[in-house]
Formats: sequence, structure tokens, C-alpha cells
Amino acid sequence: MARKLFISVLGTGLYEKSVYTQGDFKSSETRFIQQATLELIGCKETWTEEDRVCILLTDKAKELNWEVSSRKHPHTKEEIAYEGLSTLLQKMDLRSHIIPVSICDGKNEDEMWKIFQTTFELIQDGDELYFDLTHSFRYLPMLILVLSNYAKFLKNIRIAHISYGNYEARNEEGSPIVDLLPLTVLQDWTFAAADFLHNGRSEQLTQLTQQVFKPILRNTCGQNKEASNLEYFSNSLQRITNNLQMCRGLEITHNDNIAKLQKNIENLSKEIIIPLIPIVNKITQSFTRFSTDSNILNGLHAAQWCYDNQMYQQAITILQETVVTYICHNENLSITDKDARNLVNTAFYVIGKRWQERENLWTLPKYGEGNEALNKVRELIKLPIMIALSNSFENATEIRNDFNHAGFRKQVFSPKQLIEKIEKSIKDIHDIIINENYVHQPL
Repeated sequence: MARKLFISVLGTGLYEKSVYTQGDFKSSETRFIQQATLELIGCKETWTEEDRVCILLTDKAKELNWEVSSRKHPHTKEEIAYEGLSTLLQKMDLRSHIIPVSICDGKNEDEMWKIFQTTFELIQDGDELYFDLTHSFRYLPMLILVLSNYAKFLKNIRIAHISYGNYEARNEEGSPIVDLLPLTVLQDWTFAAADFLHNGRSEQLTQLTQQVFKPILRNTCGQNKEASNLEYFSNSLQRITNNLQMCRGLEITHNDNIAKLQKNIENLSKEIIIPLIPIVNKITQSFTRFSTDSNILNGLHAAQWCYDNQMYQQAITILQETVVTYICHNENLSITDKDARNLVNTAFYVIGKRWQERENLWTLPKYGEGNEALNKVRELIKLPIMIALSNSFENATEIRNDFNHAGFRKQVFSPKQLIEKIEKSIKDIHDIIINENYVHQPL
């Protein structure tokens, strides 16, 4: 189980007593938001000796609010009873260790980085972090957000809680504790969405959905529709990207996952985190070219999508196999029969070698009975679409061979040449098929 780590900055003000609230939770009456927050997150009930409560203290905060029993009231100038936070935390009888951490005032850039480093060194690999930002002075809330992302990358931590005690917004019920965790969730989704849009990787989005919304679904027995819809969206997205990454041609051309993705978008309301909706829409826009029904053009769109996301080997593989599928479909050949597909490959090879009149050089696949394979290749090599596509198909074959043999050939392409050739192949094949007055016929 991950170690839990609570981090809060203690301020210097003279704090009035208040009950702090969040939802159905009400804290003990206290001067210190740290006590209320620890009650909120169940520190006394569920935390162990392995967990840590770290209070960041400037010298002034330590003097005025840590180990004191009285303070002079700033207005009346009277000395009043005033238990410091150290005493109150000891009275909570927590099993977790309480650690006061000295920090500088943060008056300049050097001190800012010292605070950053001091806080970062409190964190261990895999920690579960709980932040209270109530008394975080000046730039410290921003520093904590940056630090959390830094620690996610270097120490694989998880942010479990970030909150702010808003004493100024108190009413007869008490002072609200504002949940700031959605801000980090939004930030995580933004980074993960950017990774997806640049690289076509959906793993981070899937992981985030599981981390954030699985507990919601578990606690509501799956009845939270917004969380369910976002989980369905994430699952559909993962299936789509997995199919593209693994070159699953049938799934790509049929692409019912695109329809599911769009349906999930329509069902998403704005009740979880409103700013998530534009991010989800931005992700979905990357698939706008795809048809939601069974469509051969989805293969061409998939090749372009893979190219745009630097998945170059997938792009050329899907592109060439889409051409074979297109010809098979037009000529009433099974698109999943290996020998039928080899007929098309053989026909392209014959055209490329200009062996139309040299049948003795043909290597025919096993297909049908008697001369059925020979007769079918004879038909295929005469098709205008085959002739039009032959040069582009041959180029695609060369590119695939270069990939498949890892460049261990006498004549190899540089990475730059490969990228340029793939881009040209996608454009040329797309233009040829579209210019052939392509009519959509469901597979």
C-alpha cells in the first residue's frame, strides 16, 4: 500500500476558531485548517505509522503558531489563550508521524527553489499526496501544482487530495473547505490529451479514467451516469487506438468504435468537470474523417491518422493492406482469405515487373481449382485501377520491406526519406482511389 503524505504550510496570522465543512463533513471547532483537513481525510482512522504529516514552517510561523500557549490579540492587545498547532496535532493522537519542516520565507528566486527542493525531498517513490493550500503564501500554490507534476514524473506519486479552507466565506454552518483536486485532474487530462493528439497514445487517458472515475462508480454502484459515460468514452478510445497501433484492419474498416465514441460524447453532461468537455471534443475531432459504418475509406483515413501521430510503420502497413482490401472487395474476392489477397499482391507484382506477357515467370498462390488463380490474375492485371495504383503499391512494398528488415538491406532509406515517402504514398493512393469515382459500398 502506498505511503500517505500530508503537506501543509502553517501561516503567521492569529486565526479565529471555526467549524470547517465539506458536504456532510463537519470538523471539530479549531483555529487551524490543518486539523480540520486531517479530520476530513480520515487521518486518525485510516493512517498508519508508515504515513507522514508534514507541516512547513517559516521561522515566524514556528514562533507564532507552532509551539505556543498564548498570543497577544492584534486589536485588543490582550494576551489570550492560544494553543499552537503542534499541541493540537498531538492531542489528535494520530498514528502517523508529525514532522515540522523548516522553510525559508521565499522572498526571491533562490529561496523559491529551496522551498521546492525541501518539499520534493519529503516525497518518496509511489507516495499518495494530500495537500492543504490554505496558508500557502504568494506563489506557493502554483509551486505545489508544478511540484506535483514533477513528482508524478520522477517519483510516480498520486495526488489524492488538494483543498483550501475558505474562512472568509464562513456562514452559520461553518467555513467551507474547497476541493481543488478537479484542477489537477483537468491538468492531468490536458497533458494526457496533448500526448494523445501528438502521439496517438491513449494509455494516460485510460489510466486517469480508472484512477478518478472508478472510485465514483464503485461508491455509487455504477449509477453515476457522467462517470459511466466518461469511462465508456475512454474504453472506446482505447479500443480505437489499440486497433490502429496493432494494425487491426477489419476493426478499422468496420469501426463501430467510432460510433460508440461519438455516442458517448453526446451523452456526456457538464456535471463532472465542465472544462473537460472541450478536451474530450478536441480528442474526438481527430477522428472526424472516419466513417461510423463499415467503409473501405476508413483504412485510408487510418493510414493518415497514423502518419499524423508518427506511427509510420503502422501507416504504411495499413495503407497497403487497405489497397488490397479495396481491390478484393471490388472484384468479389474475400477480404479475409489469405490466398485471395495474394492474388492481388501477385497481380501488382506482375504489373510492376511488366511481366503481363511472361506468364511463365508468375508465382501463383493456391487459389480455387484448376486455372482459377491464373485466370483471376489475368483479369486483375487488366483493371485500370490496378494499373493506376501499381507504382504507388510498389513504393509501399519497398517501404514496408525496409521497415520489416530493420534497414538491413543494400539500399536503405534514411528516416527522413521514409517519412517523406510514406506521406507521398498516402496522398497518391488516396487521390487515385477518390478520382476513380469511388462509391461507398459497405463491407
